[in-house]
Amino acid sequence: MRARSRALKGAGVLLLVVVVLAAGWVAFALSRAVPAPTMSLSATTVAFPPSSHSLSLPHGVDSAIAVGGVGTVASSNANLVTPLASVTKIMSTLVILHDHPLTVGASGPAITITPADVATYNTERVQQDSVVPVRDGEQLTEFQALEAILIPSGDNIVQLLANWDSGSTAAFVAKMNAMARALGLHHTHYAGPSGVNPGSVSSPADQLRLAQIAMRNPTFASIVAMPQATLPVAGVVYNVNADLGTDGIIGIKTGWLPQGGACFVFAAKAHVARAKVTIFGALEGQQGGSPLPTALSLAEHLVKATGSVLQMEHVPAGLKVATLSSAAGASVALTTTSPLSLLGWGGARARLKVRVSSHLSLPLKAGEDVGEVTLTFGSERRRTALQTAGTLPVPSLRWRLGHF
Repeated sequence: MRARSRALKGAGVLLLVVVVLAAGWVAFALSRAVPAPTMSLSATTVAFPPSSHSLSLPHGVDSAIAVGGVGTVASSNANLVTPLASVTKIMSTLVILHDHPLTVGASGPAITITPADVATYNTERVQQDSVVPVRDGEQLTEFQALEAILIPSGDNIVQLLANWDSGSTAAFVAKMNAMARALGLHHTHYAGPSGVNPGSVSSPADQLRLAQIAMRNPTFASIVAMPQATLPVAGVVYNVNADLGTDGIIGIKTGWLPQGGACFVFAAKAHVARAKVTIFGALEGQQGGSPLPTALSLAEHLVKATGSVLQMEHVPAGLKVATLSSAAGASVALTTTSPLSLLGWGGARARLKVRVSSHLSLPLKAGEDVGEVTLTFGSERRRTALQTAGTLPVPSLRWRLGHF
């Protein structure tokens, strides 16, 4: 009898221990943190639909074409170095505007023409350089001098401004090269301020970058868009860029040297699917019987062709871009909350980046914001919130009891 009582007592203690352990395990399972949900991407890129149009670059000339704020559309020998000729004056002008900034409509300080400046004009005129007539004692404002540089491409005037700015040509050219390095123009070197020296060289890719920087300066952009200007002694001078106003072309600079051929860096306004864009191009090394007219004609063709290949890619709201899964195996789609539109061209791919909050906790409701989607193409970026397309519950008690 006593033995039976002891056995019952021992069984009761054992049962109590089991119950306590089970209750403790349940309490532990319910109190411990549930593993965070994991994300898997549906895609990392979005493709622009193929286009029926194609962009063919011209043969026999180095070139690069880009859309401002988007990136380079096409290029051929984009890093090949060629003498710049008067395209050099883009950098010369930027150095002047950096050291002596001008707001749009401002004239700037007056610069008096000296006998030395007249002598430079006479010498360069005999050499058949591109010059602007000057007279001893004439006064040009800084703005007028910049007009004389960028519109009729006055070699003598850029020499005058170099000395006015830096005291010597060598000091000014050092500034030009320092700015080129600062802007990341790795295939560019300047040997003079005008481009007459064939040692001033660059690549289409570098000039494409420089053109976009230059056109962000309102004063520079306003000058290169002028078909003509009136100077005190020279009178009316005309822009060497004969493409101005054609096919939306708004600038920026031409050049020609026998050692390198014709160069033309240009910018043009265009409309694509109701979006206003700026097309930039750089052509270098155009040879032949009429190199500069040929380069100008090629630029018109490239502006039209580039406009025809551009298109808007539309990413709709509700697009599934990722899946969020719990440790228990349940999952929910993550979708965009707003539509996104991005400019590109057929066959290109935009990068899709998904960021999910690091503080997510289950359960998640349908339509709950959980992160952000970024669509990137070139320097374009479009963002929208990311939300759950359904619910994601807390793992069941049974799962939590069975998983460490």
